[in-house]
Parts: sequence; structure tokens; C-alpha cells
Amino acid sequence: MMYQPDLVTETGPLQTRWRGPEESNRLDCETGVLLRMVLEPVFRQSSSWAGLRRRLAGKGFDLSFYLGRLVLNDRQSGARICSCKFLGYPLGTLAKRLGRAKVAATRNGNGLGLLLD
Repeated sequence: MMYQPDLVTETGPLQTRWRGPEESNRLDCETGVLLRMVLEPVFRQSSSWAGLRRRLAGKGFDLSFYLGRLVLNDRQSGARICSCKFLGYPLGTLAKRLGRAKVAATRNGNGLGLLLD
């Protein structure tokens, strides 16, 4: 079933394929292990930020910044899944290998940012 945000009328936390309706933003252990296993080759083989984003897009994911952290998002719904640090690829490590990330900060001061190619 596809996520359709226009059909959701509740004001509480949204349930996505990555997280249930509860308040916690933590992934369960099994999901974390599976994500690491599937995405490890993507992070390891990428030699640029554009290449990393392109490979992640092929798997249905994207990157952005949230409160200064590099995070993995579901490409279809835009839902934040976890930090890249949780996956074993902190921003500092990626920046050493891929170069400095180019980020466009949002103007409303909420700590969100878009990763540019």
C-alpha cells in the first residue's frame, strides 16, 4: 500500500512503513540491521555526494539534514527514518571521503536543510 499523506486526517504521529504511530522515533533492532545490510554497499561504493544520492534514490531513499544531523529519508513520503550515524556513516566520515556537503538551509530556523548535489 502506498503512503498517501492527503488521506491522513489525524493530528497525532503518522504511521509510515518505517515507524508506527507511537511517539518514539527509534527503529526496531531488526529494521536497523536490515537497513544497514541493504545500504552498506551504497555508502561504501559512492565517491561523491551526487553519486550517493543517486544510488540511494534507486533504493527509495534520500538524504537531508535535521537539527544538524545527516538523516536518511523515505523518498516517497519524505518521512525521516534515522540518522546516517545510526547506519554507521556519520557526517564527518562521509565528508572526509566525499568532500564537504553543500547544504541549503531553510529560512524558518527549524534546523532543516536540503543536501545539494
